[in-house]
Amino acid sequence: MDEKKILALYDFASKQNFIYRTSKIREISGASAMLAEAFKKFPAVLEADADCNVVMKYDLSDTFTLDKFNNGAADAEVLYDGGGSLMVLYKSREKYVEANRAVSKNLLLNYPTLSLIACGVEYTGDFKADRERLYAENARRKNCYPASDIPAVTPVTQVDPSTFMPVVKKVTVPYEQSLSADRAAKQKCFIPSENDKLESLEGLTAVIYIDGNSMGQKLKKCESEFYEDGVARLRSFSKNVHELFVTAPLDAISKATGDTGYRQVIGGGDEITIICQAEKAWDLVCKYFETLGSKDLEITDMEGKVVSQGPCYSCAGIAVFHSKTPFNIVYEIAEAACESAKEKSRTDNGNYVDFYYCHAGITDDFKSLRKAQQVHATARPYKFEEAKATFERLAPVLRKAERSNVKALGSAAQESYERYMFEVKRVNAYLPADSEKFSGTEEEMRTIYDMSEFYDLWFAKEG
Repeated sequence: MDEKKILALYDFASKQNFIYRTSKIREISGASAMLAEAFKKFPAVLEADADCNVVMKYDLSDTFTLDKFNNGAADAEVLYDGGGSLMVLYKSREKYVEANRAVSKNLLLNYPTLSLIACGVEYTGDFKADRERLYAENARRKNCYPASDIPAVTPVTQVDPSTFMPVVKKVTVPYEQSLSADRAAKQKCFIPSENDKLESLEGLTAVIYIDGNSMGQKLKKCESEFYEDGVARLRSFSKNVHELFVTAPLDAISKATGDTGYRQVIGGGDEITIICQAEKAWDLVCKYFETLGSKDLEITDMEGKVVSQGPCYSCAGIAVFHSKTPFNIVYEIAEAACESAKEKSRTDNGNYVDFYYCHAGITDDFKSLRKAQQVHATARPYKFEEAKATFERLAPVLRKAERSNVKALGSAAQESYERYMFEVKRVNAYLPADSEKFSGTEEEMRTIYDMSEFYDLWFAKEG
């Protein structure tokens, strides 16, 4: 019987494309909600399908043992749900294939354009070796996935202008729209918040993208030859990562802001995307990192003993933009800013942050924009703790220098170091005698340039 067991892994292809296919916040949030709930519904989907005779156990709080699984009534048991994938152990290949039929049919009906990647390997009893073969098979199938979507319209079909797919539904709320199947499903899953004010934001808004560091290395600490111990470690890892990287920081942010002025667009595993009022962006990032650093990430084995413990590190990217700019375009800037921070963190592990001000229309990718406009003057990305301390020290000096001089210093820094030195001497002459002066170093120049760009949003007012 052991030889016939199948260890399976479920994953979704092109998740980012699915979420950000349109620029509508309600559809992006709805798509994120669809992904978050899809795996959890597998047992109910199998039970509801009249042609399927597979019982799946999904109880991550119950300790997994092979004896209970072999002698239990369930045909399959969820071992791990995290990182965007679901790991399931089936009693036979027949049950694995039967379950895949039911799940695939449900996805076609209720999750249009969301593509499932399923793979399975024969159980050997060595959890570490089985996982390695399983992830290798998953990578192979992902690489074979089509690089582009197949057109799904005919010459007489009405086409959704956002997705270029057939229109299946017309709505009048919040305004008149002709929707493709995937957009209609995403809007249906959107959960409005009574407290946020983001549906009618005007002026400047910010997207914050945060992603954990070195999670693959931490996940390796979950390796074990034995199924019971390996599953216990994976479940411990998934639960603690979500608590430390998502739940606790968002709870702290909600308490600090009164749960207004921001919306969580995506939040799962070690990744968060938030849209907020531009003025609140830096404070939200500060609260996130302060909360993240308060506890260590622990992984426990099947006996509850801590087998790995270490600090939590993340990187954040902030993109400030005018509220009428398409969200999906700004998200790419925020994600690229986060990646810029990650590149810095790889040489010196820690919490890093990068930020970008989209002053006008976005006409190029993040790296090209940074190289053309700022690379000679900016100090970004920053190590968060160093940036916070430096900003708090220099902000009072900038406020005493007043806005016109702050902007003059920023403009001079972008022009050249010599021009900045000239402005420093002029501004220092106007500062009160007992006030801290600008030092005129090149390192300070880069920081002042960054602060001057965001001065009106983050630093002009004390606190």
